[in-house]
Formats: sequence, structure tokens, C-alpha cells
Amino acid sequence: MRLTRRLNEDGLEDFAAWLAAGALGSAPRELLISPATSEAVPGLSLAQPKVDNRYDLGVWLNEQLDNLDQVELAIDRRMWTSLALFIFDDICPPFASGRKLAKMYSYVLSTDYRHYYRHLVRTPWQLVRDHGKNSRLLLLSSSDRPFPLRTHGEVLEQLAGRAGVLRSKSLIAEANRLYGDPKTGRPRPRVASKNMGGTVRRLGAVLRQFDLTYDVENLRSGVLMSILPKEFDRWHAIESAVAA
Repeated sequence: MRLTRRLNEDGLEDFAAWLAAGALGSAPRELLISPATSEAVPGLSLAQPKVDNRYDLGVWLNEQLDNLDQVELAIDRRMWTSLALFIFDDICPPFASGRKLAKMYSYVLSTDYRHYYRHLVRTPWQLVRDHGKNSRLLLLSSSDRPFPLRTHGEVLEQLAGRAGVLRSKSLIAEANRLYGDPKTGRPRPRVASKNMGGTVRRLGAVLRQFDLTYDVENLRSGVLMSILPKEFDRWHAIESAVAA
């Protein structure tokens, strides 16, 4: 099956109803074929992606959707929901005990912009588009996990409530210097730990404090690293050692 159509409003509602009922049985991809529940999209022709992780998915989406209007695509609720249905078995695999569903807005793009970064397909596209290779910190886990497309990375989970931070090229670049493994692009082990100082969990709180005195989302390169509290020194030390 190739994806050449997107859900119309009836199709979107039918997919949402299937999810609300527990997502039993096979994903209803016939909704993407029927003229009653979908519409043709000129220039769209996607095969099932063969990707190993969420960063690769973001790269693939940017390549495959490049011919579409990017401004319209960013807010196209029916397109992103269609893509989620198209690869549903990858983002919500059918285990023997049933599917482990996340929130509805993980699959059906919410009308609330605050939930955009919770969508499991749109988010990789947006982050790769905004940050290129630096998005690996947000999209990958510290180590390989089964079914890597079904969950967000640890760093993104901690920063998802700060859409401005996620849009800031300078902040994500600084976070990469602090927490990323330069060889793999993955977060270093324990960057999201609850029991260590200076982890990404604390970074979100510190950034909220900085909001009172700094234009946090537009800090110049190197400024964030110079004003972080001492608890972040252990990560500075790792970053400096790698750089040396």
C-alpha cells in the first residue's frame, strides 16, 4: 500500500472513534483508501518507511514531504493524522496482550498547539526541520529500545512543555553540547535521571527561572553554558573532556 490520500473529516472521526474504543484489531487503513473517508493529495505517494529510529523517521518525512507546501503542512491536522494511521503498527505495535495506547493527541493531531509536540509523527518532522542533526538529542534514547517509534526520547519528554525552547536553535544546540554524545548524537546515559544534579529535568526548571532576567530562547551561543548553576558542572566536565 502507498499513501496517496489523506483522511477527510469523516475519516478522521472514524479513526479517532476506533482509538477511543481501544484500537482493537487491525488498524483501519482502509480509511486512507475509500473516497468516503479520504481525499487525494496531489504529489503525495509514500511507501511504508523503513527506518530504525525517530530521527531517521524525521529525516525521511522531510525528504518525502518536501514537495508539499511546508507552511500548510505544519498545521495540516488531517495529513498528520493520516500519516499516523499509515504507520500505526510502528508507533503503536499490536502486542499479544493488545496495543498500549498513548493519549489521543499522540496519533490525532490536536487542535491545541500546546500538544503539537506530543504527536508521534509530526514531531520528528518538525524537530529535524528546525534543528537538523541536533534533533537527535530530542528524538533518540540513550540506548536502543524495542519499537523505537512508539515513544518520545527522554530529553524531549522533559522539555515538551516548553514549545519556545524546542523551537530555539541556540538552546537546542547548547543542550546538545551539554548532554549529547558527539559520536552518536544520542543523549548521554542518565541525562534524565531524577537522582543527579544538572540533568535535563533540572534544566527545564532553571530555564523557567532564567525567564525572569534573560531572553532565554534567544541566548547567544555559549551564554547558557556560562550562567548555569554549579550542579551542571559534571556535564560541563564531560563536554569539555570530549572536546579536548
